[in-house]
Amino acid sequence: MMQGFLVTTSEEIAALQHYCRHVVIDRTRSVGEHHSSRIIEGDEPRRVAGVRTDMPDQEAECRDEASRFLEVARSFKGRIHTQRQPNVPRVRPVDGRSRLESELLYSAPIVDDVYRALRETQVAIDAGDGIDASRLEGLVGEMAQGVERNPDALMWLTRLKRTDRYTYDHAVNVSVHAMVFARFVGLDIRSMRQLGLAGLLQDIGKVKVDHDILAKAGPLDERELEHVRAHVSHTLALLEADEGFDPEVLGIVAAHHERFDGTGYPHGLSGMRIPLPAEMAGLIDTYCAMTRDRVYSPAVSSQRAMEEINRLRNILFRDTLVDQFLQCIGLYPIGTLVELSSGEVAVVIQQNQVRRLQPRVMVILGQDKAMERYPRTLDLLMQPDTAAGEPYRIVRALPPNAYGIDPNDFYLA
Repeated sequence: MMQGFLVTTSEEIAALQHYCRHVVIDRTRSVGEHHSSRIIEGDEPRRVAGVRTDMPDQEAECRDEASRFLEVARSFKGRIHTQRQPNVPRVRPVDGRSRLESELLYSAPIVDDVYRALRETQVAIDAGDGIDASRLEGLVGEMAQGVERNPDALMWLTRLKRTDRYTYDHAVNVSVHAMVFARFVGLDIRSMRQLGLAGLLQDIGKVKVDHDILAKAGPLDERELEHVRAHVSHTLALLEADEGFDPEVLGIVAAHHERFDGTGYPHGLSGMRIPLPAEMAGLIDTYCAMTRDRVYSPAVSSQRAMEEINRLRNILFRDTLVDQFLQCIGLYPIGTLVELSSGEVAVVIQQNQVRRLQPRVMVILGQDKAMERYPRTLDLLMQPDTAAGEPYRIVRALPPNAYGIDPNDFYLA
């Protein structure tokens, strides 16, 4: 279920005809002559039947690629520092960089603007002023365009652009993941932007919640729990103050804490009574929370989070939605730290849509867990061999701070 399979024989086509009424072919996931890229310019060399069609010096190429990624990523350093001049149009890079690198460079200032807007929104709320919803909606629209071009780049930026404020990080993380998920299930661009805006704003009502309760490391008592749950009504009140605010976004925000079995809040909705976009927002919110450090719980790996969400199928979330989410994000999203069968530690730098369990990775720690001076990239789909002569494989996903990696100093945060 996680990895899927390629349709390669007439027997498999016959089986699909027997079990399916409709089949949609995504040529961006096809191989050989059936492959068709969304963006041709700057695309990577095609691979046909497991063999690259270009064969330069692979060791030099891998080190070259690793160096470029390090150069681009170190420019972010996990900090928010890009100051874009107002009224200056964004210009996409047109150099020889890969699509991922190009999108990282182009979209980084957009994500910076989103963080800045969130900070200013909180200041405005504290001062009793209204929310500049149109500005936030415009920024979400720009992020949505980035998701359309290269969802991996936007998801990686949510890791690169970490701050010391969980609230901001979580909001941007949820917004981007919600739009990636909406794109994956085929929602139109309007619905995609609505989910992105809801993800960005669904928790702003927490500015009205006692900070000591939000920062409490232990379990909350019933009174504290009700106080925190009131953030939904606080958020709606803040957004409804803007008479032109999208009512469909309000509906997503209002129900994103409802759960399939009726145990959610504020109205205890269950089953199909929960609007699909709201259930999607709730699922994304849960996943993103589990994969970030919180005051009461350390971050878990994406793999652990996915296993937990899969366990909650038809309990907190409907099974079909869980299946789609697992397919969309995969066990090893871009930016995930993984331990290889060789004992080395690597980071996922590119998803493999055909073989989810065989992404492209960059090796950053050696077998002794010391930092690699010259990181190299491995395309696990090509089944490169370890020093022992066996194909590399991923043993497990790791949390962001594994082996002492500091998220604030290392770009893989």
